[in-house]
Amino acid sequence: MQTHATAPSNNDKPAILLPRLKVLHIISGDLWAGAEVQAYTLLTSLKNQCDLHVVLMNDGELAHRLRQANIAVEIIDEQTMSGAQIIGKLIGVIKTAKPDLIHTHRQKENILASIANLAAAILPWRRIKSLRTTHGASEHSARGVKRIIVWLDNVIGRYAQDAVIAVSQDLARKLASTFPAQHIKVIENGIDCEALNALTPAKDIRAHAEDSIHIGIVGRLEPVKRVDLFIQTAHQLLKAQQKHSLKFHVIGDGKLKPGLIQQAEQLGMGDTIVFHGHRTDSTAAIASLDLIVMCSDHEGTPMTALETLALGKPLVAHDVGGLREILADHPELLVNNHTHEGYSKCLLQQLEQRTKTQLRRTYTSTENADRTLQLYLSLAN
Repeated sequence: MQTHATAPSNNDKPAILLPRLKVLHIISGDLWAGAEVQAYTLLTSLKNQCDLHVVLMNDGELAHRLRQANIAVEIIDEQTMSGAQIIGKLIGVIKTAKPDLIHTHRQKENILASIANLAAAILPWRRIKSLRTTHGASEHSARGVKRIIVWLDNVIGRYAQDAVIAVSQDLARKLASTFPAQHIKVIENGIDCEALNALTPAKDIRAHAEDSIHIGIVGRLEPVKRVDLFIQTAHQLLKAQQKHSLKFHVIGDGKLKPGLIQQAEQLGMGDTIVFHGHRTDSTAAIASLDLIVMCSDHEGTPMTALETLALGKPLVAHDVGGLREILADHPELLVNNHTHEGYSKCLLQQLEQRTKTQLRRTYTSTENADRTLQLYLSLAN
């Protein structure tokens, strides 16, 4: 390994010489959601400290943004290749790139990359050190073939990978029943605050209703996100008070969208709620909102929550998982009563006196990159 004269950043300590590592990241890249946003933030923060080789299995928004950041991307298209073909391609990448570490980000990548890593090794004990980031707990109970896949992923995490990054203390506790304790490292997701400060709010969010209070939910329209509960809460708020003019926004897309639109129409909310669909400028949309709600059944360390706090916005959230850790300084924003009555009560309080939030250093991209680099160095050595 070559030497590189930049240590993990710390303003109180002088820079020291550290090995410059070659790190192979393998990511699906099919979506632009929390895991992809965090991967992008990490990679852009590490690009001057590591030699990065990024393999994506889909040429989507993540690939586009990485290229814009001058990070080289190699596409192994899962839409046109079988699992065996992908493994063959990954073996070629590993042998050509000769990375010091392999970092994977989802279940499929964990399995395929680890099989390729073992197959590429001359001897089993010469496999490349590897690690995974677990971005959140499983949203569904596995059945049938999926149960076998989960079992295989767990076996690989125990025996074919060397570390598991958990994005919250709560997630680390859940993973402790699956992986060796010494493998689990807590590194919270991080936000690039400098980029947020340069952000221009999305103008269309407040169009024709500048004086209203705009309340939104941001995320995939999937069962775990409980957008149905957000709509019920919005309806309850409209009935509970007439002092404020309220507008509600659903930012995201997914299989539940038709049913959620129907729910809002049945409640007579057609004029007060807007379904924006998927937006690649979701952070700019958050900057235009006054209040953000996160009523998911469970969460890890959602990037939307971190962005909201970094923008100084109140985040009314379910008192669960990583959200409890993120809002530890603002317990008045946490909701224990996971019903529309519970969220309505908290939002009514925020309508009168909104909490000014601030992001702790723990959740900055600098801290996230520093701690990840430290883990890389400990594994490589």
